[in-house]
Amino acid sequence: MNLRISLVVATYNRAGPLTRVLRDVERQTLARDAFEVLVCDDGSTDATHDVLQAHVQRAPFRLVPLHQENRGPAQARHNAILRASGERIAIVDDDMELPDTFLEEHLRAAESDPGRIVVVGKITAAPRGKPLYEAVRDEHMLRGHPHLESGDRQVTALGFPAGNMSMPRELYLRAGGFDPSMPLDEDRDLGVRLERAGGTLVFGKDAWAVHHSDMGSYEVWERQQYDYGVVAVRMWQKYARDPYVHPLRNFVDGNLANHVAVRLLSPRDWSARAGSRVLRRTGEGLDRLGARRLALATHKAILAVQYHLGVRHALGSWRSLLRAATEYETDPRRPAARPGRRVRRIRTLREP
Repeated sequence: MNLRISLVVATYNRAGPLTRVLRDVERQTLARDAFEVLVCDDGSTDATHDVLQAHVQRAPFRLVPLHQENRGPAQARHNAILRASGERIAIVDDDMELPDTFLEEHLRAAESDPGRIVVVGKITAAPRGKPLYEAVRDEHMLRGHPHLESGDRQVTALGFPAGNMSMPRELYLRAGGFDPSMPLDEDRDLGVRLERAGGTLVFGKDAWAVHHSDMGSYEVWERQQYDYGVVAVRMWQKYARDPYVHPLRNFVDGNLANHVAVRLLSPRDWSARAGSRVLRRTGEGLDRLGARRLALATHKAILAVQYHLGVRHALGSWRSLLRAATEYETDPRRPAARPGRRVRRIRTLREP
């Protein structure tokens, strides 16, 4: 069997969305003997096992169900990739909706250099009413697409989502694979190593998928932003404090309003908690009044405050955070800010 591509799905307690993904795969236009699907169940306690067994019986393609104790998506994906037989590995999240041409488009996007090209597929948001925290996630995910589609901006590891991507299996193994010690940002971490292993990242606008994400609650979302800050410091240290993966890039080069919110609220735990509560209530009130854009801005500020609170805790103090930011700002190896971004001097704002 000459499998051209293996589709890998890591899943945890999402029996319903997983059913949709598998049904979408059944409609793929790629020949059935040209691909396989490997689903690794990360210790689910819902009906995931039953869903997989039902699809194994009827799937018109090779479907390999795998199981592991709950160890996170990085380990689940890695285990599946080790079992895969395709020359190319495609990865999607278990809450994606796939078009019929999904696998064909991933192969087409890589056909000019299949041994090196890493395809970052376009992700679109499901068209439905969402709470502000979900809408902020969608906007963050989608805002770079016009620049990538036009060619004004190139894909980099810093914007590398594992929810829709494909890569040569040999390149993945050479890069060392997913790091199971990364509870978050495992995709960005892999993207850095794929780049350094010789991979060429390209944007696959026709290899699109629809994201049906649901964090479940505001509290889960807020805690995740904090955790991202903690993990970002861990990743920076993993790469010997390389400025390319510096956790304070947005603090130095990002949105001025969010920078000020971080300055005011993140230095102390109590101010971060209280400020985030006020921003949340303000945003929800603005949303009820129909001021969606302003409402989203409040939740972007919450994201920034909680993320930098996590960075502050991981570095040990607010003074350490400012020191790290100043070092990044003056580092000659620092990546150039994107065109149009407002660059500020760290020292222009007095330390609280």
